[in-house]
Order: sequence, then structure tokens, then C-alpha cells
Amino acid sequence: MKREIQTFIDAVAADEIQHFTADTTEKKFFADPDGLMAPLAAFVRQQIGADQLAQAELKLTDTDVSVRLELSVINLPLQDTKTIGKIMETDDTAELNVYAVIETPDINVSGLRIDALAPATTYVDQAAVADASLHDWLNLQIEKLQAAATNKEETDVKKK
Repeated sequence: MKREIQTFIDAVAADEIQHFTADTTEKKFFADPDGLMAPLAAFVRQQIGADQLAQAELKLTDTDVSVRLELSVINLPLQDTKTIGKIMETDDTAELNVYAVIETPDINVSGLRIDALAPATTYVDQAAVADASLHDWLNLQIEKLQAAATNKEETDVKKK
């Protein structure tokens, strides 16, 4: 699945993206990240099969955490597509990849982590491998969030 860079940028700017959103709590997410992300992965695969751009988001309603799967030509969140034209040749064609994105101030200094899971076609054709990669990625992000929470508890000074 490929797109011309400028066509991709224009489509994102016009919000020609299929969206899927689900809500959960942090406790439920930590307990079953794979189960909660499965509908998002299925949605993205369905959109790849339909040759559509897609973004699937899981919002943790009791925290400021957003976990997404996005189809893109580069490892930048879709809201940053203006930057793509500055770093890529807009008349080139590029493969679409599925990226896992987490946004929260507790993940790192930038508040954002984005990693490629697989090229779009591979994400469909080798779903089990892609799901295993997502599983590993989710567990790593959860470990980081839990460590940040523990560190915050240990370093916060309690007011009298």
C-alpha cells in the first residue's frame, strides 16, 4: 500500500481518514492491553483492505493517555503532517506503515512515543506477527507508565 507523499499530506489535511475511537480506564488498559487494542487493530486492517487511511485511538478516560494505531508514510503523528513536506520529497511515493503511538506527559520528555509496527500490507498478511509486536510495544509502554507513577509517588513531597 503506497501513497504519493503530497497526496497523503493533502488527504490528512482534509481529514480523509477513517477514524475509530474507544474509551477505557487506566486500570482496564493495564490489565488487558491486547484485548482493548484488538478492535483497533481489526479496524486498521479493515481500512488497509479498503485502501483507506486510518487512525484508531484508545483514550484512557481517567488519565491523559492516548494510544493510537495510525497509517502513515513516516514516523510522525498524523497531526504533524505539515512537517512531512519539509523532510520528504513530496512528489515521491512511499509505503504506508502502521505506527503505534502513545501520548502522555509520563512516557518521556516529549510526551510522545511512536514506533513502526509493520508495513501496511505486512500488518494484514502477517497479522499474528504484527499483533505480537504490538503486544511487546504495549507492555513496554505500560512498564514505563508504571515506573513513572512509582517514581512520582516516591519523589513527591507530601504536604502537611
